[in-house]
Amino acid sequence: METLTIVNGDIYTPTHYGQGSIVIQDDKISAITSEALQPSGEVIDASGCLVIPGLIDGLVHGGGGYDSMTGQVEDIATIARAHAQSGVTSLVLGISSGSMTQINSALTAIAQIVDEPVADGSQILGSYVEGKFGSLAKNGAQNAKYITPPNFEEFHAMWAASDGTLKVISIAPENDENFQFIKHLSTFKADAYNNIVIAMGHTNATYQQAMAAIDAGVTRATHTYNGMSGMHHRDLGAIEAVLSHPDIHAELIVDEHHVHPFWGNNLIQQKGIDAVGLITDCTELAGVPTEEWQASATYVPELDAYRLNEAVVSDEADGTEKYIRNGAMWLDVGEPAERLAGATITLMDGIRNVINWGQSIEAALTMATLTPAQNLDVAESIGSIATGKIADVVIVDDNLSVQTVILRGKPLKN
Repeated sequence: METLTIVNGDIYTPTHYGQGSIVIQDDKISAITSEALQPSGEVIDASGCLVIPGLIDGLVHGGGGYDSMTGQVEDIATIARAHAQSGVTSLVLGISSGSMTQINSALTAIAQIVDEPVADGSQILGSYVEGKFGSLAKNGAQNAKYITPPNFEEFHAMWAASDGTLKVISIAPENDENFQFIKHLSTFKADAYNNIVIAMGHTNATYQQAMAAIDAGVTRATHTYNGMSGMHHRDLGAIEAVLSHPDIHAELIVDEHHVHPFWGNNLIQQKGIDAVGLITDCTELAGVPTEEWQASATYVPELDAYRLNEAVVSDEADGTEKYIRNGAMWLDVGEPAERLAGATITLMDGIRNVINWGQSIEAALTMATLTPAQNLDVAESIGSIATGKIADVVIVDDNLSVQTVILRGKPLKN
C-alpha cells in the first residue's frame, strides 16, 4: 500500500478545517488530522498553501485545443489532461446539437475515457447532451438544424452509443407533451438509466411549464439565465422557476461574460450555495495560453476580434466561424444577431471571479465541489476532502494558483 501525506496545509474540505495533515493510502483519503504525526511514505509540505478538494466542472465543451464533439478518443484524453492541470479533477463533457451520427460518435469516444480514465487526466463522469432536445426559440449557439423535440428513438440511440455513460440530458420541457419523456426518465432512471440527471435548458417554457417540469422530474437547470425564458417584469419564465423552486440545481457560468456578477450573486443569494453549481461551459480554448491560440488565429480589426482558424477549431459544427472577443467565444460576429458561444476559462479562474464578487472562499469552493457532486450523484466518492473518499486534492497558493494536483492519490506531473 502506497502512502502519501500532505502536511502543514490550510485545509478546506470545502468548509474551513484549518491547519492540518491529510493521509492518502493508494487512491483514498485515510485520515485528516490537526495533530502532529510522523508521516510515512511520500510527503508533500503544503506550508503557506491552501489544500482544497479537486474541482468538478459539470459542463465543458473542450479544453487543451480540442472540442468534445470530434469523436476522437485521444481528443477526449487531451481535454481531460488540460483540465487536470488547472485543478479540475472531474468533468462532464458537453454534447452540442449535431447530426445523430456526429453525436453518437462523440458519445462513444467519451464513453471509452469514462471506462478507461487516463492516468494524468480528470475523471470524466459522463457526457451531457445539451442542445439536441432544446427549443428553436432559445437555441443560442446550438445548431438549430438538428434540434428536435425530446423523443425516445433518438434518446435510446444516444444511450446505446454512450454505453450507459450519458450523465445529463437537457431538454426544453415545453416540447415534451404531457412531460411523458421527463416522467419516464425520472421513473426509470435508477433501474434503467444509471441515475441519469434530467436538466432543463435552451428552453422558452412559461413559468407554469417549468415548475411542472421540475415537479415531474427535472433536477438541474442548464446554464441558468443563458438560453432561458424569463427576466420580465410581467411575464415569468423558466428563470423564475429555477429561482423559486427548491428542488432544482442551478448551473451558473462564471466567466463574467455569460452572466453579470450582479445576477450571479442574485442567484446564489436566492438559491443558496447548496443549490448552485459553478460551471465554465468552456470551449476548446480552456487551458490554452493566449499567445498560443492567437498565433494560429487571425485578428480582424474592424470586429476587434480574433477569428479562429481550422487548425485550432476541431469541431466545425454548422460551419459558422468562431471568434474570440473580450475573453469569450462568439459566433456571427459583425452580424445583427451575434451569439455568445462559450467561455475560455477554467473553473479555477471562475472561482476567483466568484470570490471577487464578494462570496467567501468556502462558498465558492462548495459550489465547485460538493454541490455539483451531490446533484450528479457522485458525492459518496468525490466532491470533498473526507476519509474514505477518492484522493482528488489540489494545493494552491493564496491567489488560487495551482501548485500541486493530487489525482486519485497520485501527484500530477506538470
